[in-house]
Amino acid sequence: MRHSHSKKDVPAKEQPSPADSGEAAKETPAETAAEQTAAEQAGETAYCPESEGADSACSRDAAAEENAVPAPEEDPVAAKLADDLAKAQAELLKTKEAYLRSVAEFDNYRRRNNEEKPKLANYAKGDLAKDLFPVLDNFKLGLEAAEKQHPEAKSITEGFAMIAAQIKNALAQHNIVEINPLGEPFDPNEQESLTSQPSDDVPEDHVLFVHRVGYKIGDRLLRPASVVISAGRK
Repeated sequence: MRHSHSKKDVPAKEQPSPADSGEAAKETPAETAAEQTAAEQAGETAYCPESEGADSACSRDAAAEENAVPAPEEDPVAAKLADDLAKAQAELLKTKEAYLRSVAEFDNYRRRNNEEKPKLANYAKGDLAKDLFPVLDNFKLGLEAAEKQHPEAKSITEGFAMIAAQIKNALAQHNIVEINPLGEPFDPNEQESLTSQPSDDVPEDHVLFVHRVGYKIGDRLLRPASVVISAGRK
């Protein structure tokens, strides 16, 4: 036997009553403003539909505004002091550079002066020695003549020869050296050639005879040696 099934009663969807709609519509502007003020005081955040369910951009902006530190106003006194300090540091740097340059220049001057002192002393000694060279030449010529012409006065000439050697040593102590290139190759830097003669014993362009010895002090030539050069064998 068939049983008939009756449909269950479905409750009808509640609809807002005209009274409720009227009450919502009857909110005054004053009430709306009061509600907004209360919401702001309670710290309510504006609703951002596009960021629902995630960190709200509106919330981040609001937090940034709350945490933002206002830029301090520039103190004119501090700014002037900073500017004065920068200028003073620049001037100090210039002064330091000038001082270092002066020290370097003084060191160079002192080094050059130390190098020039011996040269100046040698020049002074050399000028004095030049005046003595003719005297020494005459002394040696007289000694050689006495040795040849008066062999009986050998003891006397030997004494004068010792004096000549002492004079030579005294000059050497002051860096004044005798140039006696007998038998050596001719050197135009320290010697002057008077003439040339053939020789079977002395090679060509070698000093055959020293007419007058020369002198030098250090690298400075005081007087060249006057020599006769060998022309070699005939």
